[in-house]
Parts: sequence; structure tokens; C-alpha cells
Amino acid sequence: MDHAKMQAAVQAYFDLFNAADAEGITNLYSDDAMVQDPYGTPAKNGKDEIRAFYSMAVKSGSHLVQEGPTRIAGNRAAFAFTVHVGGLTQESKAVDMDLPMGKMQIDVIDTFEFNDDGKVTAMTAYWDPSVNLRKL
Repeated sequence: MDHAKMQAAVQAYFDLFNAADAEGITNLYSDDAMVQDPYGTPAKNGKDEIRAFYSMAVKSGSHLVQEGPTRIAGNRAAFAFTVHVGGLTQESKAVDMDLPMGKMQIDVIDTFEFNDDGKVTAMTAYWDPSVNLRKL
């Protein structure tokens, strides 16, 4: 896997999320991809479930800010960032867990696994609201 393409996909993920472009984010994934956000919650499998997840996630007015460089090894990339949630409501809650409504910041590390075509086949997000969330 070309490391420059992996780096570009990670940057595109940030750019598309910050533009609230759920369809663009979905297009970064392979047809049979899996998203687990956060780790330990039920996976979203395939583009339809992934599209539904990101459609909800961008509704909260969230903005992602990368914290440090992307780390790449083999066909995987890991990157730390902060999610600045503009105003979470029950209607914009993308994850099935108990979260406070309103503004917050969440510190996250995501990993992407890529196929030979440069598409993300698996994304896992590492964060826990009891540790990595700050209510604003």
C-alpha cells in the first residue's frame, strides 16, 4: 500500500468530516468495510450502515482537529484527534451509548486498515466517554 495514498485518505477524512460530507466520507470505504466507533460497540458493516452512521455524526456540528502526525505501518494508519461537538442532540447521536447532550470535546485515536485499492476496509475508534470526554 502506498503510504502517500494512505496519508491522503486520512487528510480527506478530516476535510470531508469538517465539511459535513457524509457521502464523501463513505466513499473512502470499501463496499464491505467495517466501522467500530467506539471500540466495543456494535460494528457498522457495509456502506449503507457506514453512510447512516456518518450522516448522523455530522449533524451534531462536530469539527475534527488532528493532534500530531498520522502513524503508518504496513497497510494501517493510526491518528489522534479531538472532536469538538457543537451540540449533540438525541436526533444527532450517532453512537449507541450514554452521552451528555450539548457541547463537548472527545479525545480519540482512530485506526484505518486499507486494501490494495486504497480503500478503508476497517476503522476502529478508541475513546471512552468516562475518560476521554469533556462537557463544555
